[in-house]
Amino acid sequence: MDSRRTIYRIIDANLNRASEGLRVIEDAVRFVLDDRSFTEELKELRHSLAKIVEETPVFSREELISSRNSQKDVGAQLAEEKREEIKEMIRANFKRVEEAERSLEEFGKLLSPLMGERFRKIRFQTYCLEKKIEMRLYKKHNFSLYVITSSDLIEKESFKMKVKETIANGATVIQLREKNLPLRAFLKIALLMRKIVEPPVLFIINDRVDIAIACQADGAHIGQEDMPLGMARQILGEHKIIGVSTHSVKQAQEAEKEGADYIAIGPIFSTSSKPKAGPPKGTQIISQVKEFIKIPLVAIGGINLDNIDKTLEAGADGIAVINAVFQEADVGLATRMLSKKIRDTNQKCCL
Repeated sequence: MDSRRTIYRIIDANLNRASEGLRVIEDAVRFVLDDRSFTEELKELRHSLAKIVEETPVFSREELISSRNSQKDVGAQLAEEKREEIKEMIRANFKRVEEAERSLEEFGKLLSPLMGERFRKIRFQTYCLEKKIEMRLYKKHNFSLYVITSSDLIEKESFKMKVKETIANGATVIQLREKNLPLRAFLKIALLMRKIVEPPVLFIINDRVDIAIACQADGAHIGQEDMPLGMARQILGEHKIIGVSTHSVKQAQEAEKEGADYIAIGPIFSTSSKPKAGPPKGTQIISQVKEFIKIPLVAIGGINLDNIDKTLEAGADGIAVINAVFQEADVGLATRMLSKKIRDTNQKCCL
């Protein structure tokens, strides 16, 4: 047996496996996650694999192709596993790519130690990219009706009941914001809320990363003057959700670049909930920001039944409300009407 020809055949098969797998992931990321940066990284990985072959002096492209024998390849008859979801398909193809890259590394060393080392570096790049894409897939959540509450909005005796009503009637995210409570009182309410808010509804803590950890919330929401996002991520970990309040295209871009999972933009309309938030920016800020970011955008500030449609039509992925729910006599009904208006508007936008 010609061992050199066998090595070429193995390298050819695994180059094809890796390139094909990366292309499948690239298409999924491009058309499902709609993420330009991930798409470009995957494309660059594919091109890097080809460059290794082209730039290795001892390697012959002609010999590589001539060693191919697809008709007699026993691997061609092996059945593929069934895929139920796009997430499964992406994960399976990453596994396929990484296994191929390992084989390229080991057999590449037999021809050129430098080539084996370059394949090794590609493999570790793939591991890092897999982690980033996996976190995006894991964090693909529904931010459509983001309800913000605090103990000073609701009578103490009805707090628990009213939060449950918002969840039962369509809230997809509950944020606890306590600007005036000391740590222990805030934590006590947060622990209570954690028992009430269950998946798939998200539970987010405003400002206090320490309380988010202590009550095992799904994540935290931070403002421009709060803890830096990078530091919050180090404390919370990759698996937790971090949202950032923004007021401009620049701030939104910076938040995405630093690793935010979503941003809030506002105030869209005038609001009494945050009197120091500045003048309303109007729905145009939503469409402006959406041109530059890919993470979900939640619009906030004076949003109600009368202007939800304008807000969503401008491109918002969700709307955050306070007064539109908790200033109403029937919290459950108010939440249900908002949820229905969101569904109706989104269906109309999709037609």
